[in-house]
Amino acid sequence: MYSIHLQELRFFCFHGLYPEESKLGNEFEVNVTIRVGNHPKNIDISTLQVDYSKAFQIIEARMKIATPLLETLATDIANEMLQSFPSVESISISIYKLHPPIPGYIGKVGVEFDIARDK
Repeated sequence: MYSIHLQELRFFCFHGLYPEESKLGNEFEVNVTIRVGNHPKNIDISTLQVDYSKAFQIIEARMKIATPLLETLATDIANEMLQSFPSVESISISIYKLHPPIPGYIGKVGVEFDIARDK
């Protein structure tokens, strides 16, 4: 098994529960680890099982759709990756809202979701 990491992807989006979030937007950070199994001993371009650019396109496309809950975003992205890449055994994804609209709060909030393919 090997892992592919797409880390610290930044998006400006309009996710959130509060009306001002859908108007003002926020900055989000996405981190994804894709675990691939059943691979040959020597991996080259002809045996590559996960296209990094397609994985990024899946994330980017879903991040553009305004959604109230980060949990929904994470599960949707992970499930689409499982559908798109048959060799993927599991995915971990975290999504952080970098400037949450919480008075006096300094830091980021986020979710992490892990899913494994049903065998």
